[in-house]
Amino acid sequence: MSLIALAMVAIVTQDSAALRAAPRDSAQQQAVLWQGDTLEVRGKRMGYLQVYDHRRERGGYILAAQVREQSLEPQDAPGLMAVVRFLRDTPGAESLGIAYTAAYIKAAPAEAIGPEAFDALGTMADRLARRGSGKLAKGDDVIVAAHLEVVASYGVAIQSYEHEGRMQLCYNGEAFRRVLAMKSSEEERARAATAHAGVSGE
Repeated sequence: MSLIALAMVAIVTQDSAALRAAPRDSAQQQAVLWQGDTLEVRGKRMGYLQVYDHRRERGGYILAAQVREQSLEPQDAPGLMAVVRFLRDTPGAESLGIAYTAAYIKAAPAEAIGPEAFDALGTMADRLARRGSGKLAKGDDVIVAAHLEVVASYGVAIQSYEHEGRMQLCYNGEAFRRVLAMKSSEEERARAATAHAGVSGE
């Protein structure tokens, strides 16, 4: 899981945020952005950020209120992990939480990255898969599909398969395998082992 080598990014915090061609509400909409999308910050103008979306390969402007600017320097890692801890158990915020986990992994020194980040990542990815497999209210299917695309951009693999005539989503368990390979707590190992068994069908 990685982000582009940038020191400052903007993480989208709201769904259906508009990337516009100019810094005004009436400007043409270039794309629809979703919580967890990460953008390169290139400037500020009239309450908007000038950004570049590497996932969609296009630039534009987004309201500053719809994103959170985030530094990815090593000293910012503890603050990023604090946000991850909050979002880890927040239903509906999985794509945003995974974006912050990716930001933490980018910012933190390699030797400082422990199992907690991967435990949180696996927990959120698994919950998003379960959410997408359940009965969704009208319009929620569009949101879940968009969130799945966001997390896929961070390398999170959620697979789909048919079960008893219904489409089921399943996280591939990579983060949980990392937890099991690291020096982790009994609680983390138990959670990872249970999730991994569910993924592998053991």
